[in-house]
Amino acid sequence: MLQSAMEISHQVTTVAEKPAQELISRSAYNISLITLNSIQACMCMLGLITNFINIKIFLAMRAFDDGVTLTFLLLSVSDLCVCFVAAGISMSAILHSQETKWLTQIIFNDDSKDHSQTIGFFFPVEPLYIGIMGHNTFQIFNLITMLLTIYLAVSRCLCVMYPLRFRNIITVKKTLLVSAIFFVVSLGIRLPLITHSGAALKFDPRVNATRHILWVHPNREIIRDALWVSVDTPVCVGAQITLSVCVLIMVKGLRAAADFRSKASAVNDTKSDKDNSKEKLTSKDARIIKQLVLISSIFIICNTPKLLTFLTTAIEPEYDLGGRYQKFHNVSVSACLRSHPLLPCPMLEPTSEKSASISELVTINELGLGDKRNLVLKSAGTSLLRVRICYRGQIGKSRLSSKTEYE
Repeated sequence: MLQSAMEISHQVTTVAEKPAQELISRSAYNISLITLNSIQACMCMLGLITNFINIKIFLAMRAFDDGVTLTFLLLSVSDLCVCFVAAGISMSAILHSQETKWLTQIIFNDDSKDHSQTIGFFFPVEPLYIGIMGHNTFQIFNLITMLLTIYLAVSRCLCVMYPLRFRNIITVKKTLLVSAIFFVVSLGIRLPLITHSGAALKFDPRVNATRHILWVHPNREIIRDALWVSVDTPVCVGAQITLSVCVLIMVKGLRAAADFRSKASAVNDTKSDKDNSKEKLTSKDARIIKQLVLISSIFIICNTPKLLTFLTTAIEPEYDLGGRYQKFHNVSVSACLRSHPLLPCPMLEPTSEKSASISELVTINELGLGDKRNLVLKSAGTSLLRVRICYRGQIGKSRLSSKTEYE
């Protein structure tokens, strides 16, 4: 037996009618959703533009000739899909909030009328259906982005620890194969959840009309809980642990490299030259370490709200869709989604601590990415804009190169 969205809505409304159990009023609920989703829609539009620029840049750099650049290209494509789907979710959430606000004003402000003939305007497809199906698609590309990020982070960490053995670990064939596996796994994980929900053409008494409304299979919640326990939470926690471990390992490797260079420079240099060189190297390594810690902290901070939402749902089952605290859950999830587009690509793009000036660029050879220099312009979005600028020759005689040659 299928359970329609209007049945769920009736159950939620029945619970919400008890004022003592409401954590957020209807008006505050609608205002919060509209405000948060409007912010996300703007950020997603910015993300679409900047990720499109990313893709054009990486294609101009002949991404299919180099595994690292190809991985950045695929990551930008995944981020582009994330922003596109998130924009659709935002629009559906805004429409759902407007519809809920409109119906609430009609039904709850005047209980003396027969509202079956009052409601004349309605959306032909229930906005809630578009939002839920879009959320499933969002999770597919979100998982791909996270897996690609971990793949790059681990490979860069290995390049720092074992540069001679793993300097060419990311090849074009490996990148295509790994990306294909990530896509198949992500799609296969969400496919059972997608097939257990859909849109059915039914009469909706809330709008007094027949339209496509959401239906969910009774087993869908069981499947969702299983995915939450086996995939969502472990991947989210595992990504943060893996990232933190990789940062610690890379920091240790950079410090060891700095000590080695200091000892080597002491053999041929005078005492004053040795002190100057050591001070310079230490300053540069310290800047790299600070940037790695900063990127890691941003990643962890942005993922923490999502993890806390998972844990709260596990502790309090009513903090979920169809539960007693559904409104507060929806607002919290919307706030968590606002932080997601701010996630950077960890440990792959050393950014300047202040403005992105040439004097503050970090030698990517220290991170195992070759002997080029990297300028990264970050914007509001999931790894929105990664611009690689290769400089050859001396400072002041540098020129832009569209090639990606990793020695």
